[in-house]
Amino acid sequence: MDFEALLKQLQDWTNKVPLIILGSGASVPFGLPSMWKLGEHLKSTLSFDNDIDIEQFELFKRSLEEHQDLEKALLGIQLNENVLRAVIKATWELISDADLKAYKQFVLSGKEVPLVTLMKHLLSTTHRKLSIVTTNYDRIAEYCASTSEAFICTGYAPNYIGHFSDKIHTNALANIKGYSGQVNIWKVHGSLDWFETPNKENIHLPLRPDIPQDYKPLIVTPGLSKYAETHNEPYRTIFAQADTEIQNANGYLCIGYGFNDVHVQSKLIQQIKTKPIIVITKELTPKTKEAIIDGGCKNYILIEESNIKDTKVYSSSQGEHIIENVSYSNLAEYLKRIQ
Repeated sequence: MDFEALLKQLQDWTNKVPLIILGSGASVPFGLPSMWKLGEHLKSTLSFDNDIDIEQFELFKRSLEEHQDLEKALLGIQLNENVLRAVIKATWELISDADLKAYKQFVLSGKEVPLVTLMKHLLSTTHRKLSIVTTNYDRIAEYCASTSEAFICTGYAPNYIGHFSDKIHTNALANIKGYSGQVNIWKVHGSLDWFETPNKENIHLPLRPDIPQDYKPLIVTPGLSKYAETHNEPYRTIFAQADTEIQNANGYLCIGYGFNDVHVQSKLIQQIKTKPIIVITKELTPKTKEAIIDGGCKNYILIEESNIKDTKVYSSSQGEHIIENVSYSNLAEYLKRIQ
């Protein structure tokens, strides 16, 4: 392998400020639960009194044990309203608890994390603007953008009680004095900060320690329910914005994303036929390889961990190789090579 040529390609594609796509693997290093851990949490903490709910939840648990995959388990079952509400609440509570602990570390540690370093690097370009599409509910992207001193746009007004608008991001936010630039964060599956009020209004309530009484968290759980929920606002508008960002991007940098979400990847797969894509993750999923390597993409570099201490690279121009004694699947190590 021509390592210098590979490095030059990585630098070139990264420095052109690609669209960043964050999957659950990007949040795990901050202590956020994996999908497997979430599934185990739901199994061990939820219980029901109604016979119909009990029967359905037992069916879910058997499916989870069979597939060992939360998404597959939920895809096979249309949860009724009681069980779905309990799943959403338990999901929100588990992720929120871990997220607030991560927030505390951001505030107290004073250490710059690799994702912040990456954001600062990309915001230092002429346009001072960066876009992120994420399937995560947590606020890791927001914490990193805040630490990089950027103005954040999620579609909601950044107030203590924020309302949604499809126009906020169109303002010249990148040029606001006192900020390093603008970071658009499109959260296609919702956020810990978003709630539906009893009057069916969508609002942003930042850093809540709990769910307000009679409010519904606006997070879309894996499985069949997410296809119904995402026809509603704010998801419809956010999908449209995410699709626009994906279509207009000059390239893509995927961190911890496994190509397991139909809402993101349909447009993405279409675009990467001709545009460069970099994937950095601990372990490439079969769907990632299928979509990119087997999908006829012309410009890709996929990076995963190998043998704990090594890096495995799949390159459209140089094939498949092992780089020994370095882990470029670790974002900190990757950044040392592209800055």
